[in-house]
Amino acid sequence: MTVNPAPPLLRLADHAVFDPTDEAGVILDTRKDVYLALNATATLMLGAALRFGTVEEVVAHLGELVEAPTGTLEAGVTTLAHQLAQHGLLAPAEEGRP
Repeated sequence: MTVNPAPPLLRLADHAVFDPTDEAGVILDTRKDVYLALNATATLMLGAALRFGTVEEVVAHLGELVEAPTGTLEAGVTTLAHQLAQHGLLAPAEEGRP
């Protein structure tokens, strides 16, 4: 029996393109032809949230990359998710997450 992995914590909307190149990533909103610049930490956070299925997994991964308290990393991921939702960059089912 095959177990399906959990879906990623966050999923970008179809009109949002994430480019994590050069540590400071960008998200292009192809509907509006605008981009949102991310700092290095937000780029790592988004990359992890697009890869791992739970906040705990995202924070554990980030803890290997960034020296910060778990609570700070969790708050950062939550804040980033809310900001992306405000800009309409998350898939509709993801807007209430994490």
